[in-house]
Amino acid sequence: MKFYIIFITSFYLLFFSGCVTKTIVPETIEDLTQLEQKPYLYGNSDAFIVKSKQNALYKEYLNQYFKPWNIDKISYPIEVAKWAFEYKDKKVYAENHKLINKQSFQALIDNSNFEQYNNIAKKGITIRNTHLRALPMDGVIFYNPSRAGEGFPFDYNQNSSIKINTPLFISHFSQDRLWVFVESSVALGWVKIQDIAFVDEHFIQEFQTGDYYINIKDKNGIYTKGFIQDSIELGTILPKNDKGFLIAHKDYSHKAILSYIDDNHNLKKMPIEFNMENIKLISSELIGQKYGWGGLYGHRDCSAMTKDFYAPFGIFLQRNSGDQKNDGIYLDIKKMDKKSKKQYILDNAIPWMTLVYMKGHIMIYIGSQNGEPLVFHNVWGIRTLQDDGSTGRFVVGQAVVSTLEMGKDLPNVVENSLLIDRVEGITLIALQ
Repeated sequence: MKFYIIFITSFYLLFFSGCVTKTIVPETIEDLTQLEQKPYLYGNSDAFIVKSKQNALYKEYLNQYFKPWNIDKISYPIEVAKWAFEYKDKKVYAENHKLINKQSFQALIDNSNFEQYNNIAKKGITIRNTHLRALPMDGVIFYNPSRAGEGFPFDYNQNSSIKINTPLFISHFSQDRLWVFVESSVALGWVKIQDIAFVDEHFIQEFQTGDYYINIKDKNGIYTKGFIQDSIELGTILPKNDKGFLIAHKDYSHKAILSYIDDNHNLKKMPIEFNMENIKLISSELIGQKYGWGGLYGHRDCSAMTKDFYAPFGIFLQRNSGDQKNDGIYLDIKKMDKKSKKQYILDNAIPWMTLVYMKGHIMIYIGSQNGEPLVFHNVWGIRTLQDDGSTGRFVVGQAVVSTLEMGKDLPNVVENSLLIDRVEGITLIALQ
């Protein structure tokens, strides 16, 4: 009798489990298998900028890069500088996926010491690759980690990564004096005191040689007398004088000092010519790189990739996608249907000189194939619908070449959530 009951129970479990449908999601998507993941293949030899225009753009690039050394206070009102305080009144989570309570948040606010805003008013420079944090702590700020598109990797305490040799304006110390609040050409935020040095006018004059080189390879090791000194990212700027390439360090009193690195073939004089040979050089370095929200873990998000792609050409882009859409002539196509959007892009976008914008994401238009606009972008994922009715993500998590209907082949893709559905406009850069 016992055997009979077990048999019947097993039969019913097998029978009814066979009636439950489960969406089978492929390991990859068609765009990544059917499109050659070599961005430069889709450009054209007409992608260029006349030298006089490029020189003007480069001059503006340097103005923006060195801006923190040409101001006497933070450029933004204190209310903007304190924007992260708004998280105190929201449900946000720490790295242990527990809610951050109001007392903990108030302690962070107190440590921010904004009563001293613009009190130091000194100039500085980064002496290693580092991060701008929204609040003076290493800890994360997540929205609900159990929901798709929230939690890892979206740490809202991360404003941006910033590279070594980046000029800074320093507002004030945190109360514990472990952090300084700074303005860079990238953004505002908190940087660890150990990652910066204070500069004086003599240092600034020595550093601003007028002859600047830019690194065109990621994880490029730099050496002094044959010994490894650091690893620098694509887009890092190093001045050059008659003694060599300059890089910032600090002495025991946190004062900036200069040292020289060995000759390095990955450093190219700025700006490099805007042609297909160099487009191939830079895009080949970026394609396939992992996604990194705000530059975390040494990786790039969408707008960090576009910013670093154009930097070697002497074209300055702001840090986030919402600002980058204004770095040129913006053409609004938000109200068009999908077919009209595609045609408008094909008719008006210039390969490699056009950004494609949607809220929270930015892409580089690189050309077309079979009547489909193609973009080069670093993207986290595609919205999907789970079997239980909740939303999920098909994680791409890297820089790719895709159509604007990337993921349409997924069986559980969310309707009207493809890139083309959400594209709002295109920006013609280097033409303003």
